[in-house]
Amino acid sequence: MNRSLKIALLLIVAGLMAGCANPLNQVTSIRYGDQCGEAERAGRLDIAEQACYRALVNVDIGNLGAEQKSIRMYDLGRIKRQLKKFDEAEYLFKESLAIEDKQANPSYEKIGRRLAELAAVYGQKEQYQAGLPYVERLYSLPHTYEGNEKLSVAIVFWGYSQELQRQQASELGKKLASRALEMGFDPKKFEK
Repeated sequence: MNRSLKIALLLIVAGLMAGCANPLNQVTSIRYGDQCGEAERAGRLDIAEQACYRALVNVDIGNLGAEQKSIRMYDLGRIKRQLKKFDEAEYLFKESLAIEDKQANPSYEKIGRRLAELAAVYGQKEQYQAGLPYVERLYSLPHTYEGNEKLSVAIVFWGYSQELQRQQASELGKKLASRALEMGFDPKKFEK
């Protein structure tokens, strides 16, 4: 075999190997993801942010695929939102949502989580009109939430309902308020 053919074959093999998922990066991403969750539960959002970021970087370096990238972006976005880094969180949630929307069998539960987080980001930024398309899309999803997730979605609906009613958009505001109450939201517990 001539030298140029050998070099070409080696380049092809190297390219194929580069396109494969790296198990070391998989393990590292999982480890950092676990550290992120532990730090978040301990209230150490600065540490959680770094760990979630490293988990995401290992997904990219290791070519671990779109599904894992979506998960890691979502996790990092949640931490960024809690740290009030809203623009960064918004970007991560939008990218993660785009990945989930492209899945062959999209998960309404995962899509709904991303929609709720985007709506929450816009609510916290007091940009309700920008968040409204996400709220409307979330409203149309099947009821797949329980426990804290269900309460979080209900809080999003309630918050937007109150803002819409202040803006005289009472029909949609009433629908959102009604859905929040159906989901078990108790306004008395959240009054200031």
